[in-house]
Amino acid sequence: MKALKIALTGALALGISGVATADQYEDAIKYRQAAFTLVKGNFGPMAGMVKGEIPFDSAAFAEHATNVAAAAAMADDGFIDGSDMGDTKAKDAVWENRAEFDKLMGEFQQLTQELAAVAKGGNMDEIKPKFAAVGKTCKGCHDDFKSK
Repeated sequence: MKALKIALTGALALGISGVATADQYEDAIKYRQAAFTLVKGNFGPMAGMVKGEIPFDSAAFAEHATNVAAAAAMADDGFIDGSDMGDTKAKDAVWENRAEFDKLMGEFQQLTQELAAVAKGGNMDEIKPKFAAVGKTCKGCHDDFKSK
């Protein structure tokens, strides 16, 4: 897991600048894909704990939640204009309905921050509804803005 974090952090460190070139469009796609890979890699173990499929480890859950919140905070930086072409599953709707996309991304970022805060307390009764809310925002965005 540490190696995955290091590799993805390196990919995220590519950064996105204001003036974009063709390479920067590809970098933007890779950047957001790396951020969402981090989200997925951390969300899976949390889901297992919430569902009771794996034992609940409050410290591990809190670390995963913190990682998801950090990746969520960075993900939208990869959705620059012009990065709608290439190896991406982002639908045209991201750019055609940017206000709605930004609203959903903001909700996702807020809810992941709330989940990270609640996770530090280690109380599964408080964690479950926050976790479900984050999952709901993921699904809502995927339904409208991501090709399958």
